[in-house]
Amino acid sequence: MLRISRRLWVAALFIIILLGMVNLAWWLYYQRTGKLLEGQLNRHLATTVQLVAGMISSEQLGRLQQDDIDTYIELAGFLDEVRQTDSLSEVFILDENYRYLVTTILEPDSLYFLRNLNGPYIDSLFFDPTRVVMVPPAYRSGSLRLKSAFAPLIDTAGVVTAVLGVEANVGYYDALKRLKQIFGYATVLSLLGGLIAGLIFVFLERRMGHLERQLMLNHTHAYLGRMVAVVAHELKNPLMIIRASAERLRKKTGLEEAGYVVEEVDRLNAIVGGYLEFARTERGLLERDQTESFDLIPLVHDLRTFLMTRYSEEPVTWLELPLPSSCRITGYRRSLRQVLLNLLLNGAEACQQAGKPIAVGMRVECTDSHVLIGVVDHGPGIRKSEIQRLFEPFHTTKQTGSGLGLFLSKKIIEDMHGTIEIVSEPGKMTEVRITIPRKADT
Repeated sequence: MLRISRRLWVAALFIIILLGMVNLAWWLYYQRTGKLLEGQLNRHLATTVQLVAGMISSEQLGRLQQDDIDTYIELAGFLDEVRQTDSLSEVFILDENYRYLVTTILEPDSLYFLRNLNGPYIDSLFFDPTRVVMVPPAYRSGSLRLKSAFAPLIDTAGVVTAVLGVEANVGYYDALKRLKQIFGYATVLSLLGGLIAGLIFVFLERRMGHLERQLMLNHTHAYLGRMVAVVAHELKNPLMIIRASAERLRKKTGLEEAGYVVEEVDRLNAIVGGYLEFARTERGLLERDQTESFDLIPLVHDLRTFLMTRYSEEPVTWLELPLPSSCRITGYRRSLRQVLLNLLLNGAEACQQAGKPIAVGMRVECTDSHVLIGVVDHGPGIRKSEIQRLFEPFHTTKQTGSGLGLFLSKKIIEDMHGTIEIVSEPGKMTEVRITIPRKADT
């Protein structure tokens, strides 16, 4: 478990780091792309405004400031041609009071409407003659995102008396916005993908851990089975000698103690037999049995008679549960009888240990393909946390026994391609449900 938990933590950490690095790379790419496009637009606007400013002579600027109509028309046409050629939104000339001297777009106000926003950058060109161009940050105008660049215009006296401005729509902004949305969706999808991958890994890891434990348990059972088989065979002969000697002693002397010895030897023989059956689980528990066609209902009545005889000195209530008149199946009669008898005896012993009268019974349901057999007792019941462990080898809730009965019963039913489950209400009843095919595979 510790190794599996460590692997899960390492895998989870790896997935988190991987997702973090991938998403970080996306957002760094997004920021770098935005800065790269902004830098390219800044250089383009700066180059354009410098070039156009150099093409406007000091004489033209002087005549324009004297409101010469011909110069206005000439410069308006030139600036509009520049606007169309460079895909600009507006080209204009401002004086030191932010008044339009000429513009490619007819404005309702003669004053530059973005003077509060770009005024400091424009003023720096008037008061610092060393500056050749200013490119303020992008700004929003309605639904548009715009960017401007400004260059000084010098009159015949070498003084900056006007500023040329160019304005362009930041066309890449919408593309960046879409890219940001795509990266946002990609981040969410990557997180979901990481979560799904993590869940799949956890499932596979737990499945592999279960298979590893099962494989290790099977190996343990195999080695233990071989060891138990050797020990059980070594015990069989001495037990038979002890029993035979005790029988002869009881017949000759009538000693009650000799009868106790016989009973204890029989009990030990049953335990040793269980160990031998456990040792045979590696090869299969049905190898010494043969399939036959038989009616299940007479078998139920036979088991009832056996139980009543076994506990003839105690009050036994046989629960009258639903039974069809006939249920013919083809299967392993001897092995099935062994399982059902073991379950009935378990139920009777559970009632005894709880200090209750023995109350057990069986029910049968037949379908075209399968048969369900329920073995019911009104004993103390079993806690849900205890039910799963009952099928483990050497686990028992009884004061005596080897803890192999239910384990072997489960193996026999599984070899019949059937299932076995326990349903219990603590303090009321317990039912062991067996489902097997009506026709066994041979």
